Amino acid sequence: MINNKSLGRKILRAMIALVIGLLLVAGSIFALTMKKSSDTLASSNQSLNKTIGEKSSAYMTEQSQKRMLELAGEKAEIADQIFLEFERGVCVAASVAEEIYNNPGQYAPRTVPLPDPKKDGELSIQVLYSAQTDPTDPEIVEELELIGNVQDTLMAVNASQNNMASLYVATESGFMVQADFIPAKKFDDAGNLMPLEAKERPWYQGAAETGKPYFTPVTKDAHTPRLGIMCGVPIYVGDKLMGVAGAGMYLDDLENLVRSVNLGESSNACIINRRGQALFSTYAEGTLAAVTDAEDLRLSGDAALAEMAESAVNGETGVTLLSLDGVMSYAAYAPMKTVGWSMVVFLAREAVEAPTNQLLAGIDTMTDKAFQDATSYSRKANILLLWLLGAAVLIALGVSVALSNQIVKPIRLLTQEVQSMHGDNLDFSWDLDTGDETQMLANSFQSLTQRMKEYIRENETITAERERISTELSLATRIQAAMLPSIFPPFPNRSEFDIYAAMEPAREVGGDFYDFFLIDDDHLCLVIADVSGKGVPAALFMMISKIILQSCAMLGKSPAEILTRTNDAICSNNDEEMFVTAWVGILELSTGKLTAANAGHEYPAVKQPNGRFALLKDRHGFVIGGLAGEVYTEYELQIAPGSKLFLYTDGVTEALGGDSAHEMFGIRRMLDALNRDPEASPRNVLMQVRRALDGFVRDGEQFDDLTMLCFEYKGRGERPREDTDE
Repeated sequence: MINNKSLGRKILRAMIALVIGLLLVAGSIFALTMKKSSDTLASSNQSLNKTIGEKSSAYMTEQSQKRMLELAGEKAEIADQIFLEFERGVCVAASVAEEIYNNPGQYAPRTVPLPDPKKDGELSIQVLYSAQTDPTDPEIVEELELIGNVQDTLMAVNASQNNMASLYVATESGFMVQADFIPAKKFDDAGNLMPLEAKERPWYQGAAETGKPYFTPVTKDAHTPRLGIMCGVPIYVGDKLMGVAGAGMYLDDLENLVRSVNLGESSNACIINRRGQALFSTYAEGTLAAVTDAEDLRLSGDAALAEMAESAVNGETGVTLLSLDGVMSYAAYAPMKTVGWSMVVFLAREAVEAPTNQLLAGIDTMTDKAFQDATSYSRKANILLLWLLGAAVLIALGVSVALSNQIVKPIRLLTQEVQSMHGDNLDFSWDLDTGDETQMLANSFQSLTQRMKEYIRENETITAERERISTELSLATRIQAAMLPSIFPPFPNRSEFDIYAAMEPAREVGGDFYDFFLIDDDHLCLVIADVSGKGVPAALFMMISKIILQSCAMLGKSPAEILTRTNDAICSNNDEEMFVTAWVGILELSTGKLTAANAGHEYPAVKQPNGRFALLKDRHGFVIGGLAGEVYTEYELQIAPGSKLFLYTDGVTEALGGDSAHEMFGIRRMLDALNRDPEASPRNVLMQVRRALDGFVRDGEQFDDLTMLCFEYKGRGERPREDTDE
């Protein structure tokens, strides 16, 4: 019989109690460790979600606002270019009419026909009278025959602009010369020609009152349901108003431009005019729906909307957050300087924040699954611990220690790695290979951090791509600059002349170019040209035109033959319908005889010895690339030693002033700048004009390329002796 109080039994019971106590302690420690790990993981996940959410939301909002502002600016620039080209067309008609009125002796009488209904649908010229005007009055007949010389300009300008419905010159004496497509609309139902009271029209009155280009509000066309706008430019002889040049323009392209804005389903756009009204809105209903006689948004009860409309009307650029019919939206606006309107792009805030919300939802899903896995693994570990307690008391101590080292240590290491992830640190490394559920949990976190780093790398790649494009444009600028002569003096061994030129593109690359080169020892060729359009397409067309012109000149051709051959070469493969204006001159250095031809380019300015610069109004041919088979004519000009020749592109005379978006630098200011010191060197002559331009434009944006060339003829003198090797 065994004694229950024997030393062996006490030792056994003590060992059993010790093992059970140790297992209980180990189990408690295990449970506490698992709970602490879960709490740490939860806290780290919450901190990680908050950091990712804040940074992602800020980045997404910044990028969306930047893209909206860029899009609004792009669309506003396109729309402004449409209005600027339209306004320039009217200004051309007004300028030609002023030239005719101021120089009547230079023009032969030309008749203008009455409207012909048979020409309805085709562009035609016609004259209309006020009810108070007598068409048989000799003074009216004489004035009409004089101003009839403007009809070719009206037809050419109207034909060159697809948006222009009609172009006309209305006089104070009560008649109007008009180029349009609807002569049949000038008659009533009985077939009688209807009078036209042009002086009662808003475009006439606005231009006459302001003394400058005037745009009317948007109105519905009298003959179609299309919307249009009219522009008037006054015509003066001295201080006397002789009439107003005007034009009507359909706004279909403007409406299509607004509807082309697409930043997703929740994006919208509209145009706000000078009166604060919404035009061409993509909102079908609500506050910004485009309706006839829409309300002035500056008077809206919504302070944010009223403030945004006020900023847009004032020509400002910006992005603001406001509520539109209960929907919080971002609004980006940019001005159209020509007409004083603004393009506005809207995007719901929910769409801006959607990517961030999706990212956080994905992170929450992954972390929830990780916690579920961790809970499942913890439950299995507890069951395993109970099995060990019942299976073998004698080996429980060893098993508990082994389990503690095998299970708790990896979880503690995993917790430490997760705790080290904070702020911008998303690196997660796991070197242990436990092969169990802890390893699976570590793999899940490693996959999560890898995805986040890939997301950041993608954003860095996008930024690098933008920098690459900027670098390539900079390279294109250097390549184009290298195409033009840039070393001055270009011919240091020639004392018969001095020359200096400069070209400054409006964008990274431009379409203007100049050139000068010796055809032989006694003939110097001078070239200046202006390609239609801007940017990379214009630069490519410029390079092609320059090479063809120089090649034809080096064949020993006359200026007229050079332009004729260049025009034939370009017209043979001009699918993009681009064109170039050019002036080409060949100077015989021994005699001073200049032979020149002009293909639609600006008049050159000439200074004779001891004289002043003045325009040489030479005969213009049609632009190069505009009409195949065109034959150009040339003229001769004898220049004496001490004479200067100044060539330029329309970027000089059409530069817009900083104080007024409608006033151009013009010929008069250019001649004033040239004649401040007409005896200056060609380099200083260009500097005089550039300083005058800078003072006129001030901080205004350069819309066109600026190109100038000045040539001084000194005559045939003693040639400087070249150095020779002994």
